[in-house]
Amino acid sequence: MKMKMYKYIGLFLLTLIQTASAKDELSFKDWRNTAINSNFSGVVLVAAGNKVLFKEAFGLANREKNIPFSEDTIFNIGSLTKQFTATAILKLHESNKLSVNDPLSKFFDNVPDDKKKITVHHLLTHTAGFVATRGGGSSNLYDVVTRKELIETALKSKLLALPGEEYNYSNIGYNLLAIIIEKITADNYENFYYENLFEPAGLTETGYRLPKRAENRVAINYGADQTAYQRLFSIEAKSLPVGSPFQHLKIKKGPRFNMEGAGGMSSTVGDLFFWYMALSSNLILTDESKKQLFLPHNASLEKESKSHYGYGWDIKSTARGTLHAQHNGSNGYSFADMHYFVDENIFIVLATNDIDVYPKVIMDELLLLVESGMANK
Repeated sequence: MKMKMYKYIGLFLLTLIQTASAKDELSFKDWRNTAINSNFSGVVLVAAGNKVLFKEAFGLANREKNIPFSEDTIFNIGSLTKQFTATAILKLHESNKLSVNDPLSKFFDNVPDDKKKITVHHLLTHTAGFVATRGGGSSNLYDVVTRKELIETALKSKLLALPGEEYNYSNIGYNLLAIIIEKITADNYENFYYENLFEPAGLTETGYRLPKRAENRVAINYGADQTAYQRLFSIEAKSLPVGSPFQHLKIKKGPRFNMEGAGGMSSTVGDLFFWYMALSSNLILTDESKKQLFLPHNASLEKESKSHYGYGWDIKSTARGTLHAQHNGSNGYSFADMHYFVDENIFIVLATNDIDVYPKVIMDELLLLVESGMANK
């Protein structure tokens, strides 16, 4: 009975959007105007079930070459990468190659006493106690870091809390998960993603190095970084290009476990839609595994929070008490924001190559539309 209700809500949203008039506050016409007036450069997609309700690109992907943002533009997805890593771990769990309850000592030698109780589950849920990034945030996102160096740094680091006692968002945990995948499969983790996740789901543009990308399809990132002088006198900085998501690979080649497995993948809005379609079916994971992705594992640790971390997703409840899984990601300049209403099978993604002009009002209105559609039924 509940599933019929949720499907009806999805159909209601479809009807509500398709019949929106010019006077509707939440009409797509108003969103277009908001995007244009805010100089937004990026792409928006809304889907219900297997139907794309709205998909449109705005602004320029490359201002210097006057290349417009399009549905085929490749952009950095930041920490949306974590859901792929979590899904890959659950694939290995399904095939009994590992268990989410396995300790670090099963995969790494000489694990110190304070980290012997850390499990794969703790890494997935950010409850291992690791700091956010290698070097506590002082290192660069794209530093060349070998797998060996990252393992040693992680194992020698001081924990913020005992395993399982606190939620502390950590890229290190997801770096280690990518390394665990390599140790279990004896292969590069990106190959595993491609063969077991991306290819079955129809994703051809997603990844770090494997996809073949034409340079004119890659979004250049922009940012208005103030100089010390500008900060001192409160002078507004000019938005300038800061390179593409792949510029670092040209400057200095090498492994980058400082971000890999945790963030920094690139994709297209079309690929993300295919990924949503795969998640909404049993194409990649069983129902039981998908429950683990969207289970609010940290609810007992974050009692005052409105959201709790699942496996690679931040989990909330709608006003109806249904599942709202979301995550965003950024490299400091680009920004990607994804929302999946699991029970209603509604998907929203918005991405930009300039976080300074991210039209939060558009995403807020999209989410309000979903919530109000639920509240009215």
